[in-house]
Amino acid sequence: MRYAALALMLSAAPVLAEMPKGISHFTLSNGLEAVVIEDHRAPVVVQMVWYKVGSADEAPGKSGIAHYLEHLMFKGTEKMAPGELSKTVTANGGMDNAFTSYDYTAYFQRIASDRLPLVMEMEADRMENLRIGPDDWQAERQVVLAERAQRTDSDPSALFGEEVNATQYYNHPYGRPVIGWRQEMEGLTRDDALAWYSSHYAPNNAVLIVAGMSPPTRSVSWPRNTTAPSPPAKALCASRARKSPSSIRRAGWSAAMRACRSRS
Repeated sequence: MRYAALALMLSAAPVLAEMPKGISHFTLSNGLEAVVIEDHRAPVVVQMVWYKVGSADEAPGKSGIAHYLEHLMFKGTEKMAPGELSKTVTANGGMDNAFTSYDYTAYFQRIASDRLPLVMEMEADRMENLRIGPDDWQAERQVVLAERAQRTDSDPSALFGEEVNATQYYNHPYGRPVIGWRQEMEGLTRDDALAWYSSHYAPNNAVLIVAGMSPPTRSVSWPRNTTAPSPPAKALCASRARKSPSSIRRAGWSAAMRACRSRS
């Protein structure tokens, strides 16, 4: 009887916790997951878009491509000139930035709450319509190489930490630096960046977070009604399985990435 009760408990469907008061969570028809967090202390809102892909998803020999594309995402679209998104945010009294890690790449803006539709429209635009000019990719590659030179190559402790990480996570993608190995960064191309963008940047691989003093009915209904451009969902090349470092072997990882590339 005890074993039967235990089996019943283990087979029961998990119960999802209710969202705390002031937090809404839903998914749009195009697959975009959205979280709205009410905070009425100031007339300010923060918008973040988190893509579920990072440096640990990079193919062998292409380290640094996730961070490289993060930089290129500011190069404009058919509607926006290079750098226009950040200039527009600044002109409206806000600030923006982005960051890359092993498992995610995120972009954010902090701005007056009545400017939320503006930044949401620009973010939706570059999710679907990024344009990388023939000169932009080379210039930006030099920028990320200079960033590596400043933060890593000229710092003995950073170089030591990089080697420790590579040893600790041997045969695992966490062993690669997020910024990339210099010799591999030097070989990154515009085609590499566009392939990464087309494979991973889509609403059904992203989480939108809106936090601040935006009325919940407005901040929830606005993306639901798709007043701004709503990038369509697309078939994504699956990222690596989120497994513990000890469970991944080089052969399996390489085979998975080869299969992923062959489908793209």
